[in-house]
Amino acid sequence: MIPWNTPAVAALELTLRCPCRCLTCGSRAGMPRARELDQQEWLEVIAALADLGCQRISLMGGEPLLYPRWAELAAAARKREIIVDMISSGQGLDQDVALRIRDSGLHAVTVSIDGLAATHDRQRGLSGCFQQALQAIHLVDHIGLKVGVTTQVNRGNLAELEALAPVLEDAGVIGWQLQMTLPIGRAEAQQLALAPDEMPELLRVLRRLARRPGLRPHLTDNIGYCTHDDLILRTIQGGFPRPWLGCRAGLDALGVTSDGRVKGCLSLPDSCVEGNLRERSLAALWNDPNRFAYNRQFTPAQLGGSCTQCLHSARCRGGCSATAFAGFGRPSSSAHCLWLHDTEVPIPTDPLLR
Repeated sequence: MIPWNTPAVAALELTLRCPCRCLTCGSRAGMPRARELDQQEWLEVIAALADLGCQRISLMGGEPLLYPRWAELAAAARKREIIVDMISSGQGLDQDVALRIRDSGLHAVTVSIDGLAATHDRQRGLSGCFQQALQAIHLVDHIGLKVGVTTQVNRGNLAELEALAPVLEDAGVIGWQLQMTLPIGRAEAQQLALAPDEMPELLRVLRRLARRPGLRPHLTDNIGYCTHDDLILRTIQGGFPRPWLGCRAGLDALGVTSDGRVKGCLSLPDSCVEGNLRERSLAALWNDPNRFAYNRQFTPAQLGGSCTQCLHSARCRGGCSATAFAGFGRPSSSAHCLWLHDTEVPIPTDPLLR
């Protein structure tokens, strides 16, 4: 059994309501879920996370700004010394909202941008979405908060990433994270998710971006793993080295859906729901050794495909669990691993990351 710690990070899906209808949305956001948690229930979630030792929460959606009392939740978490950030489409983020963000104690805001203007608007299903996202970035930057961007990488935008970098840099973005579109939710029917044979081109683009001056992206959990330069590609720009240590879902991370279901990660399928907070407390779910079994009870026999023969398998454990479930219907297997598809000489090692 792999030991687990406190849930150091938690993602809270405040509502599934969203103004966008993204082609890439794994949760099919738009309309709210039936019986979403009310304010008191969310306050109890935050209190329970604080009692468990949580250090950071991300307010998400849907669009978290459409949850009317998000600022009160952020303030409540800050009172318990939890760092709070928000992931938003940027829609509806005007000057008044920016000031509420500042006053609520939010540490940072991450805005979703999935390509240049035409591509972003098409994938988001909303005309003018790109310009509003840029405006949101400017507003958050102007009030002095850290502002980042998250980009879903797929067939529709891979060729635009290098052109997008200077646009984001000029807008004031200080952090840029990349994640692959998974073939789940609306994306399942869109044929946008990258295939394994497209990983060499993705790696070439990532390496070119890593060489550029100024803003450079870093990888999130569903892209990688274990290339010679993975540490450089994965580490947040200006941050501490961040090696890949395997999927953290249920080990030091969890997610709560807007109707109270608990998962190790919000991208995992419903088969990975560990329970509902309306039926069992968060502490009871987290401390139950039989929960989050795909990670906590991992053994090498769980590995599938090429991962069974990989020399990195003990550390990697088959990469991102959500990606494995999306591709294979089970954890601990990866066909998109960059190590499998690495045919180039790696970029020189940055001495600061040695």
